[in-house]
Amino acid sequence: MQKLTGAPGAPEPNERDRAVGHRRRLALSALLACAVLVGAVSLGALAQQPAPAAETPSPPAETRAVLPPEAGETPVPTPEPTPTPVPAFDFTQPAPETAAVEDDWFSDAVFIGDSRTDGLRLYSGIRGADFLAYKSLMIFHVVGNDKVDRKAVPLNGVGDKKTVLEWLDEKQYAKVYLMFGVNELGYGDDAAFTDAFSRTVDEIRARQPEAVVYIQSLVPIEPEKAYKTNPAAWLNNDNVARYNELLRQVCADKGVVYVDVASALVNDAGNLPPEGTTDGIHFTRSWYEKWYAYLKTHTVDPAEYAAGQPVAETEEMSE
Repeated sequence: MQKLTGAPGAPEPNERDRAVGHRRRLALSALLACAVLVGAVSLGALAQQPAPAAETPSPPAETRAVLPPEAGETPVPTPEPTPTPVPAFDFTQPAPETAAVEDDWFSDAVFIGDSRTDGLRLYSGIRGADFLAYKSLMIFHVVGNDKVDRKAVPLNGVGDKKTVLEWLDEKQYAKVYLMFGVNELGYGDDAAFTDAFSRTVDEIRARQPEAVVYIQSLVPIEPEKAYKTNPAAWLNNDNVARYNELLRQVCADKGVVYVDVASALVNDAGNLPPEGTTDGIHFTRSWYEKWYAYLKTHTVDPAEYAAGQPVAETEEMSE
């Protein structure tokens, strides 16, 4: 039987043709193998790449940090608020009516005066304040002059006696109240009275630099009862009114507070009413209570007091 080796009529391939075909098949196989290898390497590289990071959203505007200014850029300073100026107290006017303070407001106060002031201690209901008050004490006894020596008095009516200024050297007060004048009416020297009050203010300030100083007005007398107690011609309400004007001038000049106590204690005629006094000069208990109530509703803010100080006085105190 004849062996079939090709298509009918086709010539038999020779050795050369078979060799060429074999080399072509080898080359094609090699190319195919390279292609597979390259593809495998590329897939591996892709598998090793990190996944893309998720996009981080920007923080809200109110939580973003404020970056420092760029070099050379001048930061804009934040303006400081302008403080409201404290109004200066007008020392030509008496202490105005204010809301009533509590009783303990007087716990750092001292009252200096004569027997009327001592009556305030005993009968008004005031508590906590100190008193340097004594019968017949005069403003001249506080600072002295060429005719009158300084006088020693007890603190709060009992115990050891020292001069007023010596007591003021021992303790600091926030308020100092003065009331003098009834006994001084008989002294007959307006200039000496004014000078003694002015010097007393200076001496108090030297010892009590943080204190608000109050000068209380004289309270008029009840003429009929007073005449029976003391018929002296100088003891009259015309002299009281004149001395109150002198006290107002001292307050304006020295920068201390004038307290018009008299306005709370007199009647329509400008006199101390009979029901308000035992002897025409001193007060009944209810009138001492009226006095105390008036003081509670006529106070001055320390900042306003300081702001209103005369320039010359302030400079003198700072030296």
